[in-house]
Formats: sequence, C-alpha cells, structure tokens
Amino acid sequence: MNDPITFFVPAPLDAFDAPVNLDDIECGCDNPDDQYVLEIDAGSVVLTHRACGKQPRGDYLDLVELPRTPVTVKDAPYGNCDGSQWHGELQCDCGIVLAATVNDRVVLHDGRPYLIGRIYKDSDWDYWRITGDVDAQGQPLIRLVTREGVSRGGSVPIGRVVSFWNSLTLQPPAPKES
Repeated sequence: MNDPITFFVPAPLDAFDAPVNLDDIECGCDNPDDQYVLEIDAGSVVLTHRACGKQPRGDYLDLVELPRTPVTVKDAPYGNCDGSQWHGELQCDCGIVLAATVNDRVVLHDGRPYLIGRIYKDSDWDYWRITGDVDAQGQPLIRLVTREGVSRGGSVPIGRVVSFWNSLTLQPPAPKES
C-alpha cells in the first residue's frame, strides 16, 4: 500500500496586513564582517550580526552548518518551578530546560574535539593531558601523565599518539575535594 501524499498549503495572504519592513530585522551593514552570534532557542536557529544585532539578509537558515562542537549541558527547572518533586498536593510536571554552553578550551584533531586540560586514556591504558600548545606544524600537543594528572614526560603531537593507539577516551574529571 502506498503512503498518503501530504501537501503543504500556505495560509492565504491577508491584503490588510501591513508589509514587513526588512530593514527592521535584517542586517543593513555595508560590508558586514563575519562575526555573528548563533542562538538555538526551542529548536530554532537564529543568527545575529554582532555589530548591529540583526539577522543576515536573505534566507540563511538552509546555509547554517555547525561542525561537531563540544558543549556542557546543564538542566534547570522550567518557569517558576523550585525544583521540588511536589507542589502542594500536585506532583511536579514543570519539566526542565537544557542549556548547552560551548566549551571554549578545545583543540581539534582530524575533526574530533579534545578538551584542553582534560585527561584522556589510550588503548594501552596510558593517560594523556591535552596541553593547549601546538608544535611548529600547528599540531595540538599532548603530554603523558599519571592517572592523577602528574606529568611523566614531554609533549608530543596528538596525531602521533592517536595514530599509534587509534583512539583516546576522555576520562571523567577528578572529584572535587570538600
């Protein structure tokens, strides 16, 4: 059996609606630079030009691409919820909001992000810390460390470690002492 065909029918235009002035919402900067702010709100992507705070001209949404980007995700109660399981006699159904923050201390190697300062384990159970430095060819450097993060040697390019041991696995952060 064939699936039904669904057509999108736009709403009819209202001749009495005021036309939208694009100058109010689209960037009108002469020769705008490439500095924009990307915001994702309720699943919608919005770009705004840093200089004027307006969106790029034209239909840009199909052109927006974002490479894999490491983020930290925290949840928070939604609305006026205080986070308790019960509100009087009613069980909380307020939900939560997930807020993603881009980790700005990242280096990329072969398109894969690595967090600077964090410890990774190779397939031979050796531990490595991403230093944030680069060698003369621009390769991110990595340093052999103990499981606790104490240095055990000099820095080497991350490509050499990854090519020899195939992968590095991010280790959980050390627990904070009270």
